[in-house]
Amino acid sequence: MSSIHHTRLPSSANTLGPKARSHKWSILPEADYRQLQHHLNQCESTGRPASLLLSHVLLHKLMTLEPVDNVYAGDLVTGGCQVAYSVDQKPASSGLLVHRARSGGASGVIPVSSLLGATLIGMRTGQRAPLLHEDGTIGTLSVLSVTHPG
Repeated sequence: MSSIHHTRLPSSANTLGPKARSHKWSILPEADYRQLQHHLNQCESTGRPASLLLSHVLLHKLMTLEPVDNVYAGDLVTGGCQVAYSVDQKPASSGLLVHRARSGGASGVIPVSSLLGATLIGMRTGQRAPLLHEDGTIGTLSVLSVTHPG
């Protein structure tokens, strides 16, 4: 039996109709899904303006990803994977996507609790998505490859 802890969606989620709230576009392991809920709760508790954009991205992910137990998809970006990506067709970058990153973390680490990390999680190789930047501009994020440990 699943033990998913659901978070209370912010009032902004209530403006969407039931059909929009229930439509899931992709899957994500349950553990990653729970971590996204935790990151959203952390954003909402800070009340900082910088957290507003991240909250928006995390809420969108939670509404469009279906938590699934025992899932493995080699091309799915999940916590703990190495991901190569490109922003606005610039040269490729890569990093380790992690849920618990320390402040001023090591180079090559992408916290899920960042705009880049929150956008990457749940994407698949070859997929593109809008990437919100902290200055409010929007770029295009492309996933080039995903490597899982082990």
